[in-house]
Amino acid sequence: MTKISIVLYYWILVAASLLFAKTAGLMDNDTAIIKILVVVTIIYAGIVMTSHSMGKTRAETQGAGNSKRNNEAANGKGKKKK
Repeated sequence: MTKISIVLYYWILVAASLLFAKTAGLMDNDTAIIKILVVVTIIYAGIVMTSHSMGKTRAETQGAGNSKRNNEAANGKGKKKK
């Protein structure tokens, strides 16, 4: 995910959650709105951080396989093309 998409998705989530809270009657006063925003922000930050760490781990494991193949090809152990 790019930085622009992370920010865009955050604001879409905020708008949707505030609309839901207003429809459900949860927005009684200003402190309720602030609490909703804080909870939504914490949840979204957790999801983004988890997604980023999983993607980074996946990229490292795929990169390790690619570097092994590159080393074998450089050493002449890999398959040679004719």
